[in-house]
Amino acid sequence: MQKELDNLPGNFCYYAMQGYSTHPHGRTRPCCFSRVGTNEYMPDVDIHNIPEWEHHNNRNSKNINEFINDAAIKNIRKALVAGEKPAGCAECFKLEDQGIRSFRQTFNEVYADEIDSSLQHLEQDGSLNPQAITYLDISLGNVCNLKCRSCNPWASHNWIEEGPTVPHTDWDKTAYTIGNMSCKDPWYIAAFETGFFDEVLPNVKRINFIGGEPLVVKEHYTWLRHIAQNGWAENIELHYNTNATTFPNELLDLWSMFKGIVLSISIDAVEDLAYYVRFPSKWRVIQKQVNKLKEFSKDKKGVTVQTHVTLSVLNLHDLPNVLAWCEDNYNTWHHTWEWGNWGYQNCLPHFNFVEWPQNMSIKHLPEKQKHKMITMLDEQYAKFAAKNLPEWEQHSIENIKGIKNILTQPRDNTMWQHFIDNTRASDNFRSVDICDYIPWMEEYI
Repeated sequence: MQKELDNLPGNFCYYAMQGYSTHPHGRTRPCCFSRVGTNEYMPDVDIHNIPEWEHHNNRNSKNINEFINDAAIKNIRKALVAGEKPAGCAECFKLEDQGIRSFRQTFNEVYADEIDSSLQHLEQDGSLNPQAITYLDISLGNVCNLKCRSCNPWASHNWIEEGPTVPHTDWDKTAYTIGNMSCKDPWYIAAFETGFFDEVLPNVKRINFIGGEPLVVKEHYTWLRHIAQNGWAENIELHYNTNATTFPNELLDLWSMFKGIVLSISIDAVEDLAYYVRFPSKWRVIQKQVNKLKEFSKDKKGVTVQTHVTLSVLNLHDLPNVLAWCEDNYNTWHHTWEWGNWGYQNCLPHFNFVEWPQNMSIKHLPEKQKHKMITMLDEQYAKFAAKNLPEWEQHSIENIKGIKNILTQPRDNTMWQHFIDNTRASDNFRSVDICDYIPWMEEYI
């Protein structure tokens, strides 16, 4: 496998070469990790001009072939194969430069056996034959039952009301226009009803659902039934990014019809801090739902669970507790030792880092706190490096050490002050007090 990966052309990416991805309002993009609004793949579009921007929306495409071969996406594919680093893919390359394993690297390795087929369907101009699509990345709008501190109106409709009360944001009125469109006029309803994806579904091997919170969007339940009724479900693995607050029985029944289920659950903090950071989640509810998932995995073969932690100034200090929770669930989960097999959960999480809003980046922590966090990271690295974990966990162990590469970047005290101002405003709006959840903040708030 490593030999195959070493011989990949340029900066090959499984997502860009074999996938189709949508933004919550239906706009095309290379993958869900790509930053929208980059000129790299929408060169002539003013994102503040909503009517023109809407032209690139899914519902304005005649068919999926037209959508996956959007001129700007084709340019990204060409650039990647040529060894370039297009702006639309900057987030992965940024992580790689900091010594942290990216989604691009991870999934190139996981799906290495599909690379040859992918290249056969790729034309020199970056065009992709629809038969190449084995991965669908479906964003089910921005309807969500939470409003996490690091989130925004694009990804949670609950931020639309609170957003204007926060003094320092990285978004303007466009965010509210698109946020309202994503929750009040979802793009995917018409796409599901008209069979927009049917042309590629016979070849699709995995579908990734993100939101918002995808598990609260009932419209996709109907689409899953459509897939099952057409005989495609047994060859498809479903992936979800979820906050783990609900696993409805109706959905579990539908999942039983599919080849496998891969869940990326977002756990940024545990116990009371989880309520504050991923407001207003209840930790006892999350734990109950995770236990429900464990029971489901005993009967449904092919349930894989990964934990994702989004690190910010609010929760980096709590990382030892999150890692302990991940390890505990890893040890108690009914699993075998193979990827994608029966009831498996990773021991260590994948790390995401808050960069928007900029003021919540861990690099802006006060120097006193940075020194404490560096000591903590060294201790956690030593702890897990000494454990006899499977080979595939080693990247995650190294990523603990890699966090320091971001933490030690120069801080901006103006950003720290913006964080304090935003915190006061949100605390007031939500009727909470950060010092009740993070006592060391009393020195700064």
